[in-house]
Amino acid sequence: MKFYKTAQVAKIIGVHPNTVRFYENMKLLPAIPRTESGYRIFDDRHLEQLHLLRTAFRAEIISGSLRQEVYEIVKTAATSHIDGAYQQTKRYLYHLEEERLRAEEAIRITLDLYEANPKTDEYAPYYGRPEVAKILGITTDVLRDWERNSLLHVPRDSRGYRKYGSKEMNRLKIIRILRNANYSMMSILRMLNRLDKGDTNIRKIIDTPGEEEDIVCAADRYITSLNMAEKDALEMLKILDSMRKENTGDGLVDMENGPDIN
Repeated sequence: MKFYKTAQVAKIIGVHPNTVRFYENMKLLPAIPRTESGYRIFDDRHLEQLHLLRTAFRAEIISGSLRQEVYEIVKTAATSHIDGAYQQTKRYLYHLEEERLRAEEAIRITLDLYEANPKTDEYAPYYGRPEVAKILGITTDVLRDWERNSLLHVPRDSRGYRKYGSKEMNRLKIIRILRNANYSMMSILRMLNRLDKGDTNIRKIIDTPGEEEDIVCAADRYITSLNMAEKDALEMLKILDSMRKENTGDGLVDMENGPDIN
């Protein structure tokens, strides 16, 4: 087995030595032994873990929950619980696919608005705030924040209760995907107000400094990031499978037909 110093490992991975020390402090690496004089000693297992770590965090995913999943996967692998990290990665891949489907749905809805021809069902059921938050995968506090910032005006019934119908749900899905694409609430409000007035020239509406493309491109970038993250997750499974083979001589289950993750 080869051994490496911190500077050597950093050069192989392509990061600053301080970054390697940061990973160690965050418990994202297996325990690193030291010489009598206090120098860290890395081996090939640490290099594998660093490869997994750099692959896991390569995609620029905005969602905090997805980032937290990645963090937990890397931490689990650092403890040499490779089977657990593998199953976590399978779940992460499933959640990425779910998120991409939601993002693609938002693009369809956005295009409906863009063409001033929203396809909504007038007979869709009405929902209350807690149910809406659950459907969208957000908290009621986030929903209130969007409403306080005038991104959405919700009609009320005769008793004064809010009623979210198809129109409101479609609007909320658009707001959600644009927030995930890292646009400010001010730029989203500007876009929605102009669309409400029939202005479909949205290229100039989102004019936040440094963001000059239209909203469809904004959503496309998010989907591109999700697609990249899915590819990275598949590569993570291969890395974890390689770790298992080196430790036991046996590979993990087939990545396309693995065990049920539920």
